[in-house]
Amino acid sequence: MRRRLTADNKYRIFILGAGFSKAAGIPLADELWKVILKRCDHLTGRASKLNDDIEAYLKYCYDCKGVKLKRDTINFEEFLGYLDIEHFLGLRGKDTWSEDGNEGQVVVKTLIGEFLSGYMPKPGKIPQEYIEFAKRLEPNDYIFTFNYDTLLERALDEIGKSYRLFPYRYESINKYGGTIDSSKEEVVILKYHGSIDWFSKKNYKSTIQAWKEQGYDKTPDDVIFGIDAKLRLSKLVDGPRFEDDPLNDIYRVSEIEHLYGQNIMFQATPYLLTPSINKIIYANRIGDFWRGLGDTGYLNFGMSIIGYSLPAHDVYASQIIYSLVKNYQEAYWNKDVCGHKKTPLILVDYQKSLEDIEKYKEHYRFVDYNKAELCMDGFNLESIERIFHDDNVVS
Repeated sequence: MRRRLTADNKYRIFILGAGFSKAAGIPLADELWKVILKRCDHLTGRASKLNDDIEAYLKYCYDCKGVKLKRDTINFEEFLGYLDIEHFLGLRGKDTWSEDGNEGQVVVKTLIGEFLSGYMPKPGKIPQEYIEFAKRLEPNDYIFTFNYDTLLERALDEIGKSYRLFPYRYESINKYGGTIDSSKEEVVILKYHGSIDWFSKKNYKSTIQAWKEQGYDKTPDDVIFGIDAKLRLSKLVDGPRFEDDPLNDIYRVSEIEHLYGQNIMFQATPYLLTPSINKIIYANRIGDFWRGLGDTGYLNFGMSIIGYSLPAHDVYASQIIYSLVKNYQEAYWNKDVCGHKKTPLILVDYQKSLEDIEKYKEHYRFVDYNKAELCMDGFNLESIERIFHDDNVVS
């Protein structure tokens, strides 16, 4: 891939976790499990198999580890990791449900989408912090987010700022690679765990093909892609793409509140990775988002980590962030590159006591705090001022 490096290509990196969205009233990950457990009491039919999965996991923990858990003491991430392994290895054989997961995984993904969509602020009612954050983003800025919600996209749409949700747009591609199209000025948002508004058209296309082969001339109905869906769909990627890019079949649904207001269980599954300790086994679903993250950021002049506590179960994320931070704080530090110098790494989180701050710093023990600043009062207008401090321009 060819790309000309100039001062115009300079960029900043922003890493977002659940704490970024907390100020908008969007629940944190540990609150999801409580809601899902409550919903389990009302699941019927095929969806009730999530209850069967929970009971099987409780038995597994006792038989294999001698640990007697109750439903409300289950570690959500470990439980989903158990389901991921079962599905990924096909331990159910012919009873393996679909490429979206077995029944329990599909139920969890759908409930996550339904739950979070209910908290999304409507246009015109997005909190000022997010509008201000969106206004300060510049073309070539990279957002690496582990959140499922669409809060940032809505803020950017509100102010009319262009963005894309995939790493590269190409002018042309061939079997040896592609030429990157840098002609569009846009913010880059990479959603490593997928999104509640992403849905794959792959199964629908397969159904159409199967119907044709059987002589049917009608178009199959579908809650997302059917002619009566009226959900304002847009393709996630655009321009020339490689045939094996898994994002080719992904579409965004603008009317997510309308969609999740219907009963879509087992009719449509959001394209996301559940909060599992083993989510890395499905990382290929997010295409080439990971490629090159360990490279030195020659033109990376700013970096912030906002609301991401680096949980122990996200081992792969720790390795990614470690590489980004080390490259940022060590490569070309205090050097004049295209008339600019790097500024301190900004770490934003909500930690009130000195003890909690020290625990947070221990999670990020690889950070050189001589080249970093802590903002421990959460994501707010004050921390935004620190995040977007002017970079060092060499006179």
